[in-house]
Amino acid sequence: MNKSEINSNAMAATSHPLATEEALKIMKKGGNAVDAALAASIVLSVVEPNATSIGGDCFAIIKMEGKEPIAYNGSGISPEKANYEFFKKNNIDKIGLTSPHSVTVPGAINAWKQIHNDFGKLDFEELFISAINFSENGYKVTKKVAEAWAKNQNKLNKNENTKNLYLKSSLSYKISDTYKNIPLSNSLKLISKKGPKEFYEGSIAKDMVETLNSLGGLHSLEDFSKQQTIKSKTISSLYKDIIIHQCPPNGPGITVLFMMKILEKLNIEKYFVNSVERFHLEAEVTKLAYKIREENVGDPDFVNINIKKILSEDTIKNTLNKISINKCFDVGNLNIPSHPETVYLSVVDKNLNAVSIINSVCYAFGSAITTNKTGILFHNRGTNFRVEEGHPNCIEGLKRPLHTIIPGMVLDKSGKSILSYGVMGGQYQPVGQVHVLNNIFDFNMTPQQAISFPRAFHFNNVYKLEKEISHKIKDGLSKIGHNTQYIEDTHGGGQAILIDRKKGNLIGGSDPRKDGYAKGY
Repeated sequence: MNKSEINSNAMAATSHPLATEEALKIMKKGGNAVDAALAASIVLSVVEPNATSIGGDCFAIIKMEGKEPIAYNGSGISPEKANYEFFKKNNIDKIGLTSPHSVTVPGAINAWKQIHNDFGKLDFEELFISAINFSENGYKVTKKVAEAWAKNQNKLNKNENTKNLYLKSSLSYKISDTYKNIPLSNSLKLISKKGPKEFYEGSIAKDMVETLNSLGGLHSLEDFSKQQTIKSKTISSLYKDIIIHQCPPNGPGITVLFMMKILEKLNIEKYFVNSVERFHLEAEVTKLAYKIREENVGDPDFVNINIKKILSEDTIKNTLNKISINKCFDVGNLNIPSHPETVYLSVVDKNLNAVSIINSVCYAFGSAITTNKTGILFHNRGTNFRVEEGHPNCIEGLKRPLHTIIPGMVLDKSGKSILSYGVMGGQYQPVGQVHVLNNIFDFNMTPQQAISFPRAFHFNNVYKLEKEISHKIKDGLSKIGHNTQYIEDTHGGGQAILIDRKKGNLIGGSDPRKDGYAKGY
C-alpha cells in the first residue's frame, strides 16, 4: 500500500495499519482527533509490543483549532528510594537494560486520561474496544514487528513471565503469526471501566509493584500513586516564517529548536539536498547541540534549565564559531545512552484539530520484564538516567529521566497549525525531526519524500549512515574527518500530516522503515 496520502476531510498517519484504521474508524464514529489518536495509541500498545506498551511513557502536543497548542508530559517518575546513594552503596554505576531499576512508573495511562478529559468527545471506555479485541482474539504480526521480535528473542527468554507470554515455545512470533495476550486484555478492560486509578492504585498497581519488588526493584504503591501528567505551554522558536513547537524538558525538544536556529544561520538550503556539505553540517550541529543538552537538560523539578540562554544569540554565535565546512569539531566523548524503540502517530480531523503523540517502551521490548498477572510489559526508561553525582540527569528519587521521545508541531505566523509530525528512533529523534523539517521547508519535499529520504546520525563519535547514502558522500565525509560507517538497520521511523490551508488538503506521509501508512477519508 502507498505510504502517503492526500485527502481533504480527516487523516491519520501511524506506524501500524491497525492503528491507522482505528483512528479513522473513531473519527467516522463522531470522535475528534484526540479520541482517534488515543484509540490508535492504545491499539499500538497491543500490536507493537516491541515499541510501546501501557507499561511505558507518552508525550503529546494537542493543537485544537483556534486555540494555543498544549504540551502533555506523560513521562514516569523513579521510585522514591532510587537515589544516587543507593546505587553507589551497591556498586551500580550504570542501570542495566533488563534491571528492575530501569523501570520508572509508567506515565502513558495517566496522560491519555488527562488528554481525554480535556478534549475527548467519545466515552473513554469506547477508545479501548479495538485494543481489547486484538489482545483477546489476536492479531496478525506485521513484518517490522516480527523482525524486532526475532532480534530480541534471547532478551525475552530471560524473564519467565515474558517468556511465557511473549514467546512461543521460547521462539519469537513470525510475520503473519496470530498473537494474543489475554492478561493484557483483562487489564485493558479494567482500565477502560475504572480509569487510571485502577492502574496506579488498584489491583493492577499491586501486581506491578509485587512483580518489580520480587526482582529487587525499589518501587512502592506510593510511588505509583504519585505519578502525574505535566500539562504546560509548549516551547517554541521561529524558523524563517514558521514557528516550531516542542514539549518542554525533561524531553529533548529544545535540541530541535537549537539545531534549527544554527542551520538557519548556516543557510542550509544553499547546499544540495543530498550532498557531503549538507550531511557534514548536520553532523556538526548534532554534536554541538547534544553536548549542550547533556550538560544542561534534565528534570526541571531537579535541575535549573535556562531555556532562554540555551536558545540565545550568544549561545548560537558561540556554537557557530566552532563549525567549519571543511573540518570536524571535537566535542570529546559524550557517552550518551544508546537509542531505543518508540511509536509516533499524527491525526488531523475535519475541524483541523491536530494531535502529535508519541509513546514508548524505550529499548525494544523495554526491560523485557512482564507482570505476574496483568500481562504488562514494562519499559526501561530509567536506563537513561546517569549514575554520576552532579550530572543534571543523575538518578534521584521521584525524578523523571532526560527523555528521548518528542512530538512536534509547526504553526504559521498567524498561529494556525500547518504540520503535525514526529520521528521515532530514541536519541536520533531531534536529528530526525530537523532532517524532516529541512527537507520540507528548505528543500520543498512532500511529507512522504521528506520522511523517506536517507538518514545519518552522528552518535558518540561515529557517523552512522543508512545504506541508501552513496559511497561518494561517505568517502567525502571521511575525508573531512568523520568516522563513518554504514548501518545494517535504519534510523527510526516517522509520520507527518501537512495541512495545506490554501487548497484545503491534508497531505500525509508515513515511514517505509515501519509497517504503517497515512490514510484519510
